[in-house]
Amino acid sequence: VVRDGFSNILFPGTSTVQTRAKYLLLVPYILLELEKQKGLEYREFLATLERKEKDLIQILKEGNAEGVIGSRAGEKIKRRPSEIYWNALHTYGIFNCRSRLSLDGYAKAVCALSRERANLYAAGRSEREEGSDDNKLPGGRCIEEFWRLPPPNKDWRNELKIELTQEEAGFLRDRILKSEHSRDSLLAFVLRNELNEVVNYDHIDIIGSIASLPNQLKIDFEMAQRFSRFIYGANIRYNIMLSDDRNETAKAKWKTWYESAMSSRSVETYDLKEPFVRLGINGRNRGRLLPFMQKWQQSVLSGNIKQMDELLIAREIELKGKERAKLGNSSIFRWQEGDWLGGGLLQYRFHNAKRIIADIFAGLQGESYV
Repeated sequence: VVRDGFSNILFPGTSTVQTRAKYLLLVPYILLELEKQKGLEYREFLATLERKEKDLIQILKEGNAEGVIGSRAGEKIKRRPSEIYWNALHTYGIFNCRSRLSLDGYAKAVCALSRERANLYAAGRSEREEGSDDNKLPGGRCIEEFWRLPPPNKDWRNELKIELTQEEAGFLRDRILKSEHSRDSLLAFVLRNELNEVVNYDHIDIIGSIASLPNQLKIDFEMAQRFSRFIYGANIRYNIMLSDDRNETAKAKWKTWYESAMSSRSVETYDLKEPFVRLGINGRNRGRLLPFMQKWQQSVLSGNIKQMDELLIAREIELKGKERAKLGNSSIFRWQEGDWLGGGLLQYRFHNAKRIIADIFAGLQGESYV
């Protein structure tokens, strides 16, 4: 919950399953087509959307494009682009709706508006008055007002590529810079200041060296990094335990982390409530996570390895239940050389955001990015 909170501040609209920026346009293009189809019912709307998204897979694959969603799964794809990018379309204001409609809610709204229009026509009002608009409904509601984007060409599928055109890249950059949900983010800062070199960074921590970071963004970035360093030790110990103390890489990482934490006093001085206050985490999430962090801090400072490990066992059971917990459960997990679960220092979706950034920069420059 803390990781996702800081990810939403630094790189809003991104997710770990996003691939290419082009989908931020392809999804609306398909939905715009569906909005214009008369008589679609809710379930038919969603079924047609699914079919059209699956059709895109083969079209995009023909150009050997990287990052095509469903390139391996094909018709068996589980998560489609509309689901993966829906939050981003909201966040960047491409989906222009004040209420936080879900994709499901949007489909129902479109079908309801379409039915209302059809009923008006059936009631004898089908003759168009001068200046009337087929898309307008009583009260000024308009189906196409759901979207804020340049209209696609009629034959956009015939020209389809995963790379962005200059116009598309410029549009996406402007949306991210102007949307109230993303304009103050690290994502927007990189695009606004044309920091092309970011796409070559391997780790998010390098960004912290940029002297021109706005004050609030710098504060949030440093806060996110402090949490990452604090909790990283727990991830290392978890991997040591998974291997029954055989993971030499994890043991070396633990030695480095623990010695650094003690010498810098980073664990001792870490303000445990800092991320909860900044991210507004309350209720059940706070009630479960904060006690764990308090006990982790105490056990690290006391150097009590047994207590640390017992704490991690209890934490995993709390989160997953006994049947799904991996520690001490050889029936669902057997460690092999090279296994590492949980990643390293938190990257806050940096690698996914980096691909979106790279696509936009490449499009602005009239290039392709691989």
